[in-house]
Amino acid sequence: MKTAVLGTGFGKEHARLFCKEKLVDEVIVWGRNPEKLKEIEKELGVKTTTNLDDILSDQTIELVDICLPTKVHAEYAIKALHAGKHVFVEMPLADTVENGRKILETAKECKRRVFVDLFLQFEYPYQLLNQIKEDKRYGDLINFQIKRQTPHWWGNLDLKNISLNLMHHDIDFVLQLFGKPDTISVEGKDVRPECSAVTAQFSYKKAAATICGNSALFNSCPFSVGFEATFEKAYIRFFEDGYQDGRTETKLEIFTDEKREEVKLEPQNCYQLVCHDVVESILDNRKSRLDIENALLTLETIIQMNCDLAK
Repeated sequence: MKTAVLGTGFGKEHARLFCKEKLVDEVIVWGRNPEKLKEIEKELGVKTTTNLDDILSDQTIELVDICLPTKVHAEYAIKALHAGKHVFVEMPLADTVENGRKILETAKECKRRVFVDLFLQFEYPYQLLNQIKEDKRYGDLINFQIKRQTPHWWGNLDLKNISLNLMHHDIDFVLQLFGKPDTISVEGKDVRPECSAVTAQFSYKKAAATICGNSALFNSCPFSVGFEATFEKAYIRFFEDGYQDGRTETKLEIFTDEKREEVKLEPQNCYQLVCHDVVESILDNRKSRLDIENALLTLETIIQMNCDLAK
């Protein structure tokens, strides 16, 4: 498969990943800055262009990867779809629900696929939890709590921005784990400038999920993610703490009446797995956890949460 990447910022890293993908034969990168393109061309050995038509008119290009500012995702995705390309979009899907729906409608009209880079679905602890739930290894999943907490390292994560820019992956994971909730309740506060804390409760007929996002930790604290899952016959706990000095502490445990088991965490590159899944899903015409329908529900849910927080 021949793949095009739009963007020279994070797009460079996507191009690097696609260069390692065995199902991709050729990569071409588009951008507006000739100097950045020269650097990418030299470092990765890929073709580059400043002319978007070189990509849109090339019938051998099957997939266009959009690594551009969120506000132009819809514009470029729709152009690529009309040109007969499948599309891979960096998250979030779009800047508004309306634009997200336009992308979906265009994809259906053009009979092409759209994927969104919700990479958490391909991190090993979360993959394992999905598998355990699906095969009912410990009965039904009754209660689920997931968190993402950080010091002020990532720019403005105040009450207006935290759900979209920090909690996005966790919200998506819960929605794919349980489906659309019966009810959502959300509370949050701005703690300091650009720092906030939010807790969302998703209620289901036979389960409940809590999602916590906190951007008000202090600089000595780690960037921390994790979950706690209560099944009928087991309790699973995972955490990963990353410090500024590069240290990482991580642990995944399963508790039952019979024993406590610490699960060995398999080393894997979730970003590389995402790229492989997108390409393989197109070639095999199979569903993916990265499909636009999942990402659109996540975006709609986040916008709803933001509206509730603004009241």
